[in-house]
Amino acid sequence: MTAVRTVGIVGSGTIGASWAAFYALHGISVRVYDADEATAQAATGIALGHLRRLVELGLAPPECVGAARINQVDSLAALCEGVDFVQESVRETLEVKVPLFAELDRLTPPTCLLASSSSGLMMTDIQAAMSHPEKAFIAHPFNPPHIIPLVELVGGKSTSSDTLSRARAFFLELGKEPVVLEKEVPGHIANRLAAALWREAIDLVAQGVASVADVDAALRAGPGLRWAIMGQHMIYHLGGGSGGYEAFIEHIGKAFEEYWQTMPTWTSIPDEAKKAVVAGVDEAVGERTLAEIAAERDLKLAAVLRAGTESSYHFGESVGWSDARHEEGADL
Repeated sequence: MTAVRTVGIVGSGTIGASWAAFYALHGISVRVYDADEATAQAATGIALGHLRRLVELGLAPPECVGAARINQVDSLAALCEGVDFVQESVRETLEVKVPLFAELDRLTPPTCLLASSSSGLMMTDIQAAMSHPEKAFIAHPFNPPHIIPLVELVGGKSTSSDTLSRARAFFLELGKEPVVLEKEVPGHIANRLAAALWREAIDLVAQGVASVADVDAALRAGPGLRWAIMGQHMIYHLGGGSGGYEAFIEHIGKAFEEYWQTMPTWTSIPDEAKKAVVAGVDEAVGERTLAEIAAERDLKLAAVLRAGTESSYHFGESVGWSDARHEEGADL
């Protein structure tokens, strides 16, 4: 794909600021725009804070902070002028996204790709009012985008195959791990998997099977360790021994059929279940602040990423930086 020199961030809240840090880390000039000026002003400082934290975690070289080019602009037109790639992260409603993408289509150069961070909406719906819908697609990150490598790429009915190919090549170049959906589905891949797991995690607490802390511990200390390095299909392929996945399905899979018969099927969180899990989380959090919990998360994510030497996520390599060139935080 044509080299991306400038990325425009539209919507500079939690996800937008994190995206800004990610793109700046890779030497790309970043423009930030938000309809709320205060949010846009704060985004640059937040993004630079993310970069400093990456340095502390041993995931980025110290020079990335001073070299970062993140600038607030005061209009959508200013953001779009000559831009190569736009990453939209505004409110998750079609009422906001549809007219925004129509305007981005009108203002950006013909070769500019338009990506939405939408966690569950359909690009076919978002691109409905565009004159050139072929250049728009979903690029859904997992939070926080400046650390977690996953990005889900989803085209709409009018998205061209060339657009998805260019987007995939771009993210691969930056060290992300893009997955390309072959058809649209609400929630894409990762959030659908998370939704199924979350329902069971809620129900286990609501039914009095275990506390919030113990349900989370069961995930963190058990399957979560495997999930950090391998997906569910491959895990169970190994679980089938010499017979592989087919043997697992035919034998151990029978037990899962019994589990499924006892699992909840509700599609709206029951009020009593909501009360139970909120109280359980409050108890598990204790006196810790959100900032403290997030810092602990990032510290452990960094350790996992550094341990995964086979991972495709290499911070800063697109601008010639590599972990071998800096040792700060190597003992974290």
